Amino acid sequence: MKQSIVISVLGNDSPGLVESLSKIIVAHQGCWVESRMASLAGKFAGILRVDIPEQQVEAFQEALSTADDLGLSVIFERSQVISQANLQASENQFHIELVGQDQPGIIHRISTELAKINASVDELHTEVTEASMSGENLFKADMTIHIASDVSSAEIQDVLEDLANELIVDIDLVDGTD
Repeated sequence: MKQSIVISVLGNDSPGLVESLSKIIVAHQGCWVESRMASLAGKFAGILRVDIPEQQVEAFQEALSTADDLGLSVIFERSQVISQANLQASENQFHIELVGQDQPGIIHRISTELAKINASVDELHTEVTEASMSGENLFKADMTIHIASDVSSAEIQDVLEDLANELIVDIDLVDGTD
């Protein structure tokens, strides 16, 4: 039987990190299932899910923790795989795109309002860029959320419109099932 493992890694970015991680996974008969990785300010950060045979889990964790060539801090957690069919039956997924002048607390404000309606953030990508015309910092966020199916898109839209007016940003909501 296979065990699903979620691994978080952080350290100095250098060539070959992903190859070194994948080598350890393969050496323990694991499968690289999904991941999100990025280089940010010279640091390599990633989260990945692997499936490892149950009898290999302890050796795999030891290999990750002692791999000097990685030079990464590693957090290792056993997890349960949530069926997409079960998720879709009781919850809806939405994508939110936000663009506006950068200001402190944007993510805090939107996450606070989403938490009030029991939305859960699945993915969040943010960046600050220079606006082409004004030269001011422009904040962009792209997030995927899931929320109970009894919460209508109109309710979510109302919350987001109030927030967009307060923050003076553009926020678009797209149904993730389309």
